[in-house]
Amino acid sequence: MSDSKYSVLFMRDDRDVTRYRLSPFWLRMFVFSQVFLLLCAVGGIYMGVRGFKVNSELHSENKSLEQRLVDAEVRLERLGNMEKILESYDPAELQSLLSAATTEAEEQQQEVRPDVDLNKIFIRTDSRQVGVENMQAKLSGSKLSVTFELNNLQAATSITGQADFIFLTKDGTALSAKTNKSDLSFQIQRFKRMETSMALPNGKDKKDLFALRLIIKGKDGDVIFAETYPLYHILASS
Repeated sequence: MSDSKYSVLFMRDDRDVTRYRLSPFWLRMFVFSQVFLLLCAVGGIYMGVRGFKVNSELHSENKSLEQRLVDAEVRLERLGNMEKILESYDPAELQSLLSAATTEAEEQQQEVRPDVDLNKIFIRTDSRQVGVENMQAKLSGSKLSVTFELNNLQAATSITGQADFIFLTKDGTALSAKTNKSDLSFQIQRFKRMETSMALPNGKDKKDLFALRLIIKGKDGDVIFAETYPLYHILASS
């Protein structure tokens, strides 16, 4: 019985019957090889699906970390601006301003001054569509010239919009700046250097003004960027 073999017959109409003898060992090897190949295929599919899932999770985690980094940079920039503003005030000058304000309040007791909302003055809006760099200003008499660099952060498409300025006085009053609208309109693919000039508000001079606020709107009229720039930080020394 140890020499038993399987007989395989092949029959054709135009030929005699062909007979092959096959050892059980080789038959078992054929079956095992097919099972092995099937297991390899299943294992490959499993590893592929698992790798895709791991890669998707890593991609989502990476996007989350990038967003957290952007938020941290925005908060850090805000804190840096506040620190510069606080550092700019000399204690003696601040005390002098407070004394002057107290005297004026006593002389005009009937005048009611509105509260200064620092959130409206210093709140920053940034939709990450445009970036503003190298804001500089130069005062010549009653005329203020301003230059800055405007970058398109949406590299895939061009961006269109309109920039404008607001003067902020030391008492927190916001005064519109009379600018040439064509100087501050833009349609950029990557970068544009913006230049404009404006007259100081009527009855105001350098000592009355505290900051210049830039507001940029997209083509739909929504504010996409807004930032307040204290004059001590951007004004060139004369």
